[in-house]
Amino acid sequence: MTDMPTQPAHAKTARRDHLWVLVLIAVCALTAVWGSWLQIGDKSGFAPLGPLSTGWTPAVIVEAYWGYTLYAWLAGAPGRRSKRFAMWSFFAMFTLSLIGQASSHLTAHAAPPAAVRVFIGVLPVVVVACVAVLIHLRQLDRADAARAEKTAAAAARSAAEAAAADDERTVLRADLDAARAALEPLQADLETTRSELAAATVKTEMLTRKLEALRPRKQPRNAGPKKTPADPRSKTKADPARDPATEVPQDVDAQAEALSILAAEPGISGAKLAERVGMSERWGQTFKKNLTARTAGPEGEGAQS
Repeated sequence: MTDMPTQPAHAKTARRDHLWVLVLIAVCALTAVWGSWLQIGDKSGFAPLGPLSTGWTPAVIVEAYWGYTLYAWLAGAPGRRSKRFAMWSFFAMFTLSLIGQASSHLTAHAAPPAAVRVFIGVLPVVVVACVAVLIHLRQLDRADAARAEKTAAAAARSAAEAAAADDERTVLRADLDAARAALEPLQADLETTRSELAAATVKTEMLTRKLEALRPRKQPRNAGPKKTPADPRSKTKADPARDPATEVPQDVDAQAEALSILAAEPGISGAKLAERVGMSERWGQTFKKNLTARTAGPEGEGAQS
């Protein structure tokens, strides 16, 4: 059933318009019209051109013009103005052709009226003017059509570019949305990592403080004695780290015991003092001498000043 033709075989579309029939009829009609227009032309006073008569010119002018206007009206009209003018020109000239054929039979044995002879005489000039106007209108319509086509092409191009731009924006917007969607988990992970890093930093600081609090405070091996606050009564004092006198002596215990004995017994001799602290006699004499010199130092300086 699907292979059956949708139209019968005898209903095929004709491939040709059989224009030879139109040409044949046109030749026969022109043959019949030629004599009528030749008769009218001769009786209207068309001057001969040498041995040839010019009475045949109305036949060519009238019949060719209405044929051209018929084509310009029905087949080759580029616009409304030329089409309207061609339509009215066709009707006028075709009517004139009919009147000419009828008048040729009525004036076969008599001359046409003067008005008819004058009109037939000016007919070639009128037809030339009508043809010029028709061609000019066709050119104007053709220019308007070209302008309209160019404008339509520009509008179509603009619409296509706008549509392409919209499509590109849509694609870019979709890509941006996809990138944002892919970035949201990364941002959440980053915030989580930052929170964990801040908590770890706080915990590290707390542990460091606890460790510092629990660590015993030890002085370095090469460090000197602990510095005592400066005495406000003394204006100048030497740097303990650079003064050899401030270094801790090895017999510091013996000196401390000797100082306590001297505080109780100021008149004790150096030899007895050394004997009581378990040192040599020379040590006792040197210690008492140095102590006496230190004690007398500030007073001597004050006396000199």
